[in-house]
Amino acid sequence: MAIARERVAPQPVPPRTPTEMKPLNAQQVTAVAVNFLKSLGHKRGVNPRRVFIENQRYVVEAEIGKKTLAKVQVDMITSEIKEYGIEKETEETPINLPVEPRAIVIVIAISVAVSLIFAVLDLQSLLAGVL
Repeated sequence: MAIARERVAPQPVPPRTPTEMKPLNAQQVTAVAVNFLKSLGHKRGVNPRRVFIENQRYVVEAEIGKKTLAKVQVDMITSEIKEYGIEKETEETPINLPVEPRAIVIVIAISVAVSLIFAVLDLQSLLAGVL
């Protein structure tokens, strides 16, 4: 004896309105942003740095690789990615002088002292005759 089963079409789930949705917390937003960055091809090395709220959106800053920073803006209610950007970090390189500044100051101080000594002893005329 076969039992006849009646197929019932599944009812579509009505979309939730923003008032029915719970706002996301920082941990959930970070997970959304990291998954988004991984879907763009950054499979490893996605390290979230910080999360903050700006203009009713969460902003997640994540480090990708060594010197690349990604900013992902996520809607607080719908968890939709609103905007993202990836930029290289630039480091200011310090000025590398071949001589230490202390040595330059010492050389200037010695030359001023020698000039003063020559002026006091009137040795400038002697040096002018030699040169």
